[in-house]
Amino acid sequence: MKKIIFTYLLVVCLFSCATDDAEEQLNAINIQIDLSQVVEYSSDYEYTDFLVKVYASKEDYFNEVNAVFSGGIDATGKISISENLEEKSYYVDIYTEDKVLSNWKVTDLDVDASNIIKFYPADTNEFYSEVYMRDNRKFVGNWSFISYEHVNNGNEERTDKVFLSINKDFTATSYETYGGIAYQLHFKLLGNSNLELVAIEPSPDNYPVYEINPEGLAVQVDQDGLLYFSNYSGDNVVYVRN
Repeated sequence: MKKIIFTYLLVVCLFSCATDDAEEQLNAINIQIDLSQVVEYSSDYEYTDFLVKVYASKEDYFNEVNAVFSGGIDATGKISISENLEEKSYYVDIYTEDKVLSNWKVTDLDVDASNIIKFYPADTNEFYSEVYMRDNRKFVGNWSFISYEHVNNGNEERTDKVFLSINKDFTATSYETYGGIAYQLHFKLLGNSNLELVAIEPSPDNYPVYEINPEGLAVQVDQDGLLYFSNYSGDNVVYVRN
């Protein structure tokens, strides 16, 4: 199996269906994955390359611990999960082993609202909800600084870059040093590879920025797996995954 947000969309789903005697209910999660958003990967992955993990809480989902179910998508792109499920909502993670493709969708930090799809009780367990796969999750992980592709000539001083951490909860942190001070620049991923600067710690007062271009913040991963970060200082910094 080949080894993404996006990883990538966080899906919370619960699907309850009545049995023939209408007295007992079976809690089930029925999913049909859709690859129409990632057709450029059509020759790289099969349906059976996708893994599924189910978590009972948002914290477990983000930390990827205590999965209540682990399995795989079948050859038709479907999975039906009913074992050990209570009548509640769950966080479902679908991804390729290399974590390039997944259901991870970058929208905002409100993972309990705009980033979830809820499946409500229905009268049949034959309905499969479509979940789109995307390639945002390839950004998630720790990235070590290796070089600059471009520097902002208007900025005569710059920090020493250390590494960039992009998290599954749609946040990112750039670790840098300058003048003996360790800085952390905190960002939020906005989608379409763009970011928003949230804070500079311990203080932005002595951070060496000559020209600020908050509209230009972006990350991209090339075909060789290198990450290019157009950063807060107007530089284009190259990172490699740890």
